[in-house]
Amino acid sequence: MSEPQATGRPQDVSKEAVLASLQTILHGKAFSHSSSLRQALEFIVRTSLSSPLEPIKEYTIATEVLGRTGDFDPKADNIVRVQMHRLREKLDEYYLTEGREEPIRIVIPLGQYSPEYLRNTSAAPPTTTEAPEALGVSPVKKIRLDWRSWVILGLVIGNVILAVSLLRRSPKLPSSFSFLWQPFLLPGSPPLIVYANAAFLVSTRGNFYFYDPPTVLSMPMGSRVPTLGNQAVHAARGQEAGPFYYFDSYTGSGELVAAARIGEFFASYGEPFLIKRSRIASYEDIRNQNVIFLGGTGQDLILRNLPLQQELVFVSAPPDQVPMGSYIQDLNPPPGHPATYRLQLDPSTGAIQVEYGLISLLPGVSAGHDVLVLAGITTLGSQAAAEFVTSARGMTALEAMRAATPATARSRFLQALLEVEVRDGIPLDVKCLFVRDLNHPAR
Repeated sequence: MSEPQATGRPQDVSKEAVLASLQTILHGKAFSHSSSLRQALEFIVRTSLSSPLEPIKEYTIATEVLGRTGDFDPKADNIVRVQMHRLREKLDEYYLTEGREEPIRIVIPLGQYSPEYLRNTSAAPPTTTEAPEALGVSPVKKIRLDWRSWVILGLVIGNVILAVSLLRRSPKLPSSFSFLWQPFLLPGSPPLIVYANAAFLVSTRGNFYFYDPPTVLSMPMGSRVPTLGNQAVHAARGQEAGPFYYFDSYTGSGELVAAARIGEFFASYGEPFLIKRSRIASYEDIRNQNVIFLGGTGQDLILRNLPLQQELVFVSAPPDQVPMGSYIQDLNPPPGHPATYRLQLDPSTGAIQVEYGLISLLPGVSAGHDVLVLAGITTLGSQAAAEFVTSARGMTALEAMRAATPATARSRFLQALLEVEVRDGIPLDVKCLFVRDLNHPAR
């Protein structure tokens, strides 16, 4: 599918065409359970059409759409930024599925609230049926069908309906997605999604201690542990006396959102998938399937122990600095580029302002299988990476950066570094800093 062409200005597309496209979106499945997002989208589209030269302000959206009062302060209330982030995601979802053939696409560029309208050159033009000329047309003859003809006609119609329904359930993968996702969408070979889940020891007082053993555990959940006297326990000063109990049923919120996003992506193409938490995934699972890991090596011990060759790796923090001391290290940085990428924190509050994530497409541990790792320094980076690779905007940017590498030197395997702007614990703007091809030997 070719990419839509940007109009640049609303007046390049007729107002009637934009409003018709808006009504189609508002009545689509993607927005059927999001009344607040429908209202926001309709407001910014109609406002941009009525006043195309005036930017839409955060204050206006807050007071006229989201019910905030006149004393709304965008510095103290991030409701507009959060809702517009959700709206961009929902539009991406719509255009990946039911809206993929829409002649016009509504896009809200990052950093602004005024929409832009794109012409989709790949959408088929509407067909018109012309009436036959009155002169020279022979009268139509009545044809009588016997029962055999009706059976054949019924089978043909049934096959057509089945084919159309299958096409609707399984849309074609956009070209910009193919290089990353094609190996995981093979018929008869459902991929395995493995999400990271950390292990904790819980005291009788209800205090949690992050438990980071060097090997994958087979300890049943709830098992009794007599003491914290173990170097693999990340605990605060003043350790409690035992007993403690082992729990491995927790995962980060970012990995949860990432799993939902990836599952939704596969479902939109009618493809099945399997899913397991990392502490019950086995090496046999990894060896026999294409695998998508959600979350980094800090909480995913099976991923940590796999023999995957990478140039960008996660480095764990010392026990007393989890997770703020963790970082991404570039083992082969180009001249003039940093060797480490660390969280950027608000100097007054310590809140995360900038996070980093990795997209790593790697050869699997056995021939014919691939591994995709979507992870961040924290759980927010994992969420941002998953959202990036399932959005048309993200994959178009990734493909464009990858295309800068000469085709003769291009590898099928790669790593991409993402910079994620975070506000109030929510990943907002995501930017791909670079894509690096990994020249692994063929298997």
